[in-house]
Amino acid sequence: MLDEGDGEEWVSRRDSRIRRPFVQLGHVSSTGIPYLSPEVQLFYKAKNVWEKDQLDFDLVLPHLNPGQQAWLANALELALPSHTWLGRLKR
Repeated sequence: MLDEGDGEEWVSRRDSRIRRPFVQLGHVSSTGIPYLSPEVQLFYKAKNVWEKDQLDFDLVLPHLNPGQQAWLANALELALPSHTWLGRLKR
């Protein structure tokens, strides 16, 4: 998922217009566990939404900051413009 890049930017394999600086792709928890930025993970889950993916979106959305929500909304508008999650992201 994260092997595509253009210099210091990750480029989505699904749509090259969707990009994110590599430094914003991952984080490390307070216990030292690395994890992918939730908005990027949700973008990948959005292609084929299974029940578990919808549950993840419902649980994670309240914890995304405005910048993360905006990035996810923009990515979905580009790649999946009729996605149902967009209505909740644009509030």
